[in-house]
Amino acid sequence: MKSFKLVLAYLLLFASTAGASNGPQYAGYGAQAMGMGGASIANPTDALAAVNNPAGMGMVGSRVDGSLTATAGQLRSDVHGAKNSDDVLVFVPGFGTNYQYRPDVTLGVSVSGYGAGIDYGKPIPAFGTSKVKSELAQMLIAPTATYEFQPGHYLGLSLKLGYESLMLHGLENFGATNDRDHALGVGLGVGYVGTIAPGLRLGLTYSSPVWFQKLDAHEDIIPNGRINMPQQAGLGLAYDSGPWTFAFDYLWIDWSSEKAMANSLTQGGAPGASNGPGFGWRDQNVFRFGMNYHYNDRLQLRTGVSLANHQVPDREATLIAIAPCNQPKSVHLGLTYQLSDELEVTGAYMHDLRHITKGKGASEGVEAGGELHMLTVGLGYKF
Repeated sequence: MKSFKLVLAYLLLFASTAGASNGPQYAGYGAQAMGMGGASIANPTDALAAVNNPAGMGMVGSRVDGSLTATAGQLRSDVHGAKNSDDVLVFVPGFGTNYQYRPDVTLGVSVSGYGAGIDYGKPIPAFGTSKVKSELAQMLIAPTATYEFQPGHYLGLSLKLGYESLMLHGLENFGATNDRDHALGVGLGVGYVGTIAPGLRLGLTYSSPVWFQKLDAHEDIIPNGRINMPQQAGLGLAYDSGPWTFAFDYLWIDWSSEKAMANSLTQGGAPGASNGPGFGWRDQNVFRFGMNYHYNDRLQLRTGVSLANHQVPDREATLIAIAPCNQPKSVHLGLTYQLSDELEVTGAYMHDLRHITKGKGASEGVEAGGELHMLTVGLGYKF
């Protein structure tokens, strides 16, 4: 168990602070999916497919994929006249491998990172007396098996093994201690993908919450002492027409069932209690659209967009200054170049459509937002 924690802690060094798209989640996982706005539930392309839909691993064959995403930009906040900014530069790795064990069975594993945080380098008087820095970093390892129960129809199952790290600094006024804590978690993911008409694929997927252990250092301020990853469900369609592929995803993210995220800051209960104060997030409905064009035998070009409602209501904006997850709309570009029959290189770029949250009611006087760019480079090897 100790060695497992050390491996995951090493991986999380790459992903200590970020501002993500849908909570701590990125718009897309896998370099090719990122270039298509994340649209991937019915359009698996590499060995990170299990992050988007476990059944997708049945369609990608034997291969190994690795990627590195660089996130850069500036995040700003104004908390009752205290103006702060953070210049972000974060690197998040992704990895996947898949093996065609039998013609109808694949075995693989996908590794993905999630995170959000801020480092202002100075205190915010409304929050505390020391410099404000927050980090939530999560890593999932998903061993996955698929079964082709009919030609062109696949079922997939993933076991999700999670590691979580939380650090809060400069929040003494909320009762937080300047500590870092860690937790392990577990969940399940299931999925289906299949050809339902010539050229047309349907994908369905569901992930349970990833249930994490208590964060003992923060159990006095976090409802139930836990920050779980929420359950989510999605539907995807993909259509191939000559050199073109068109893909669409709908994803529901159930933030409202996770008390640490869903409870209002003015909930009324004692800090750390089940009905204690939280971030006040609401559920998200994410719509992703993507296109891929096979320009020739070696080059593919793609683009996409991801659109979601903002999960932080204006009346719950107070804590967004330490959890800047408010860039839910983004545009994407990407390409893949086939270096040989076995090796391919992929690049993808994402630009978020800038959103500023302005607090109302109990959050009056708080503003936060910014602008982020993501650049992903990936390598894929087929064997």
